[in-house]
Amino acid sequence: MSTRLPAVRDQGVPRLARHGPRTGRSLVGPRPPDIQRVGPMLRRRRWSIVWCTILVVLTTAVVTWLWPRTYKSSTTFLVEKQGGQESPALDVLERLGAVGQIQTEINLLSSRSVVEPVVDDLALHVTVLAEGEQRRPSDVFPVFTASRDAPAGDYRVVGGVSGRWQVHVEPGDSLLDVLSPDSISHFAGLDLQAPRSLDASDLVIRVVPFPLAVEQTQRRITAALVNREADLIELTCKGGTPETAQQVCDGISRSYMRLRTDLQRADAAATATFLRDQVGRLGAQLRSVEDSIAAYSRRHQVVALDTRASAETQQDIDVQAQRDQLVAEHDALQNLIRGIDSSPGTSKRFRDLAGYPALLKNEAVTGLLSSLNDQENRRVDLALRRTEQNADLAAVDTRIADIERQLHAIASSYEQGLAMQIRSLDGTQSQLSRRLAAIPEEQVQSARLERERSAIEDVWQMLQTRLQEAEVAEAVKLPSVRIVDAASLPYKAASPRVPLNLALGLLMGLGAGVALAILRELRDSRLHERVEVERTVGLPVLAVIPRLSRPGPVLQAFTEHQLPPRREHRSTRALRDANVTLEAFRALAVDLKFSGGYPTTGGPIAIAVTSSTHGEGKTMTACNLALTRASQGVQTLLIDADIRGSGVASFFRSPSPNYGLSDLLAGSADFATVCTRLRVADRNALSIIPAGSPTPHSAELLESPEMGQLLDQAKAQYDLIVIDTPPLMGVTDAAAIAAMVDGVILVVRGGVTDREALELTLRRIARVNGQVLGVVFNAVRGPEGDISRHQYAEAARAGGVR
Repeated sequence: MSTRLPAVRDQGVPRLARHGPRTGRSLVGPRPPDIQRVGPMLRRRRWSIVWCTILVVLTTAVVTWLWPRTYKSSTTFLVEKQGGQESPALDVLERLGAVGQIQTEINLLSSRSVVEPVVDDLALHVTVLAEGEQRRPSDVFPVFTASRDAPAGDYRVVGGVSGRWQVHVEPGDSLLDVLSPDSISHFAGLDLQAPRSLDASDLVIRVVPFPLAVEQTQRRITAALVNREADLIELTCKGGTPETAQQVCDGISRSYMRLRTDLQRADAAATATFLRDQVGRLGAQLRSVEDSIAAYSRRHQVVALDTRASAETQQDIDVQAQRDQLVAEHDALQNLIRGIDSSPGTSKRFRDLAGYPALLKNEAVTGLLSSLNDQENRRVDLALRRTEQNADLAAVDTRIADIERQLHAIASSYEQGLAMQIRSLDGTQSQLSRRLAAIPEEQVQSARLERERSAIEDVWQMLQTRLQEAEVAEAVKLPSVRIVDAASLPYKAASPRVPLNLALGLLMGLGAGVALAILRELRDSRLHERVEVERTVGLPVLAVIPRLSRPGPVLQAFTEHQLPPRREHRSTRALRDANVTLEAFRALAVDLKFSGGYPTTGGPIAIAVTSSTHGEGKTMTACNLALTRASQGVQTLLIDADIRGSGVASFFRSPSPNYGLSDLLAGSADFATVCTRLRVADRNALSIIPAGSPTPHSAELLESPEMGQLLDQAKAQYDLIVIDTPPLMGVTDAAAIAAMVDGVILVVRGGVTDREALELTLRRIARVNGQVLGVVFNAVRGPEGDISRHQYAEAARAGGVR
């Protein structure tokens, strides 16, 4: 990135007034958030993030290493459905019962009835502590048993002579018993034999209450379905050692199978007893119903009642169907006759009789309808040629009326015949109804008894089948739950999970590191980025100087009487740093022309270089600026006004001079005596006035009229005057010079200069009406302190580095 600022300044950053610096708005306090500052912030705080991450990961690793190991062993069970023939009567109940069977088995696996025998057999309510390590009693003592009612407490076993061990009860440390390797001791519900060979000489037998041990064991076992499609249950057991996990899993499996077999046997026995009673009772009821049916049939001679009732019923249905047909014909004919009667004088009123099916079968009706049609056609012909008073036309009308009366009489007679047939069928249907009602109720009673017998027989046969199944289950004793996969010895610990813990520790460490970096950044009032400097001072950054491994002159200078020194062999990095710095100061020299410091007439300019505190690079900036301008042929005077520090002489590695600025201002030496002329880039353009003899009255000397006279004399001889002044936060020497010069360059060191100190420096300069030309951002890390390859090549070709 180029360190050179553009010649035309942004209109949003106005230049300072002649009599005071523009400090801009104060940014002391929370800085505005900017997503682009996240990357530089993380780079600055990378070591905080790294060390915090390392600390969290190491802590996680230590905790993981010290955390007790837990091992898991598992057993898989198959829950089988009950065999036997399926019955429609119990099929629904079996399906409903299968829904809760799996959950019942899961709850049964972790029940106290299953867990208590395992705790008792393995003595899980007793642990042995040997040198801080937990062990099973069976691993320490050749013979060991513990009763369920063993009192809780700690028993310390101390090794003695001849393989004898003393048992002390805690608290109180009173002697309870002495163990011998040749006999079994009995105390506090414990039966054990002294260990024959053991590395530890001090043991602690810890007994917890038996119910508490059962609860702890229940929490260490888990039973769940393998998947929803299969009737498989997986039992998982946890233990402090692989052997304990396997033993607990095997013990739970055996205890569960025993309990399941006992429950199944008891259930089969109870079911068989119940079914025998029910079969006997239903058998008696069935025999009673069969006897009642036989007696009833003999007493009432019930024969073919079903056939008779079926025939009578079918005849009644036929009569009803015939009557419904006649009623339909009668109603249709009656409506037709009513229509003829309601529209007299209509010539076509009898033609609808031609559409009645029954009348069409009558030849007389057909002939009359044909004659009626002929007469009507004849009347139409006569009406076209004759008048209504014509005798032929009157004769035709008379014939038509006669035919209509005959048709009406035939239709009425047929309608009356239909009504009589309907009444006849009504009588027949009444007789059939009476005959059906007269059928004896014996048939109904006989059917009722038959249905009762059939229902009792179905239930009796079903109970007979279930009884046979229960008797077989009681005799064979086959379990309905089987072990598919037995418990295996775990080969690695299930927890803690080292990769997962370390990964989580790494994530937490990174999160904590980033949080710490943000916290430190929020609490840090130092300036790290160019944008922060510009926001704080409200001034442009004239140059960005990268952080150098060996800060020093960008160009070599020597007196006229000295021989040019040999070129030093520098590493590639040193050459690159020198070229980068040279390019940055060249950009600073050019930017000064546009910063408002040069007079419009093009005359000489006096510039003071200062900073807030020591160590920010003001001397290096002042000296290199003077060297850069001198190398370009500009007559430059470098004055070391930091009388207390005398940094210019140290920068050029010159021996301490006898006289300097303090001697010149005090009147003990003249200008020619204190001024040293140096050659830079084959040009005699640089003069240096060192600090001179140390004095406690440096502020009075710098404020004296002689200092003003010196500047006026220097402007007559030089084009540029660069003055290295003391920091403003420590002393007030630089404030006096700031009021005399044409402008002040403020040096800010990245990551060192405090924001509040910089603002206080600006206020002091403002109080003396000094003009701040801009800021030099020194010792910058990251992209802001780099230059492009093109600029680096240009600086290398310039041959400025000697």
